[in-house]
Amino acid sequence: MIPWLVIGVPALALSTINAMAQGGDRGAISVENATPPPSGKYTDACSQGNARYAARDFPGAIGHYKGAIELDPKKPLGHYLLGEAYLAAGSVAEAEASWNRASLESGEKDPAMRARILFVLADLKERQWKWDDAKAAWQRYLDWTNRFPSPAGFPASARSRQQVMEAMLKQDKACEAVRRRITETNDGGVFTDLTKAPAVGAE
Repeated sequence: MIPWLVIGVPALALSTINAMAQGGDRGAISVENATPPPSGKYTDACSQGNARYAARDFPGAIGHYKGAIELDPKKPLGHYLLGEAYLAAGSVAEAEASWNRASLESGEKDPAMRARILFVLADLKERQWKWDDAKAAWQRYLDWTNRFPSPAGFPASARSRQQVMEAMLKQDKACEAVRRRITETNDGGVFTDLTKAPAVGAE
């Protein structure tokens, strides 16, 4: 009744991290652009984490990203990348915590980074089937991309996700009565609780 909502964020994350590792932009966030030049150790830690992520060594990537965060916990990039590695490793709660921290540390100083964080947080709510939270999260993403338009933004995707969830919730509501009847009865109306069934021969 409820289809899995495919958005392709893992592919988005991998393209972002590959672009970082290769030093390219292609609409993604590069380590060089997201961190000041003096923070060489921070950049190196993120780059090493990117390499481990690309090799699917997620525990190794997590270790490097944590090292970057220890060097500068106020930079959102390390928290964002840590969240991507946690998600790839199947640790959803840790991914959400990392992205929430990244959201706290980002803002108008790096609107593209914050947009990316809002995107993955909205997608995560869908993965958790928290539809109302997901709709609200996509709206926060839309509001941000409207305020700070960027070639790397995906407002059309956010609107599409909202429309899909609206249609799904309407269908779910329409089927609610049917599901309730199925729960209360069995085989088209046969009593499921025999203690309440009328006695044989009773009027």
